[in-house]
Amino acid sequence: MAASRSWEQQRERGSALGIAILVWVARWLGRPLARLLLYPITAYFLLTGRAARRASRDYLRRVLPHAPGWTDVARHFYCFAAVSLDRVFWMFGGRRQPEVVTYRPDEVYRAQHKGIGCLLLVAHFGSFEVRQSSSSVSREVPLRIVLDRAHGGAYIRFIERINPQVATTIIDASREGPALMLEIKQALDSGTMVGLMADRVREGERAVEVDFLGGKARLPAMPWILAGLLGVPVVLAFGIYRGDKRYDAIFELLAERVELPRAKREQAIRDYAQQYADRLAHHARSAPYNWFNFYDFWQA
Repeated sequence: MAASRSWEQQRERGSALGIAILVWVARWLGRPLARLLLYPITAYFLLTGRAARRASRDYLRRVLPHAPGWTDVARHFYCFAAVSLDRVFWMFGGRRQPEVVTYRPDEVYRAQHKGIGCLLLVAHFGSFEVRQSSSSVSREVPLRIVLDRAHGGAYIRFIERINPQVATTIIDASREGPALMLEIKQALDSGTMVGLMADRVREGERAVEVDFLGGKARLPAMPWILAGLLGVPVVLAFGIYRGDKRYDAIFELLAERVELPRAKREQAIRDYAQQYADRLAHHARSAPYNWFNFYDFWQA
């Protein structure tokens, strides 16, 4: 495989006009007609997205019991389009939101209600917007999400236009280290859950190598360093798309407290990252078309 291309170097392919049209159709014509648009949208990206097709095949061959063909790649792209459309309905709120079945063990509930904050690790897998569901996140525990305004400009502007209240909960990941870390710490100190994308490494960011779906991949070290410094629990969240407008919101407690002993600090970080990778791999195999990292994720 060619040298891995950073996800940050890939431009956003969804234009502001395209997003505006999809929002208008979803809002005024409803879900059935909006979903009809997904077929030409999927066909367009399937035909023009050569790099994304290659990345999709590379991933699907790791999780499917057969060699992936065009229909598998098309289904993968369609799943991404369907979840992207549902973002509109999450932002609108009310009865038009997708249906969510929540799986949250008692230990997760207790970790989220300790009053010391916790890190909620999410990925580009399924929909992290399930956090909007009243059944998924307890109303008495506020949530803020760390997103890159510089890279996700079109999506951030979409959120600001549709639901300004949600937009105010975003912590901008495009800023440099100290300011970002301070805002995250302040949120955690106030008892807030802070959502972090734990599957992508930013340019120049510290990373660790893990075994993932039969290959070597790099994951960010920051979530584990942050959790170790602040002594907060780490909860994993998977919003898995099940078809139509149905989702499962699955929460798992990875660590009540992250311990990073000085003598074995690097190994401890790798061990926690590997535990996360193992759980992500488990859900990827159980719901293979929910994976939305359309770039060379694995090391050459």
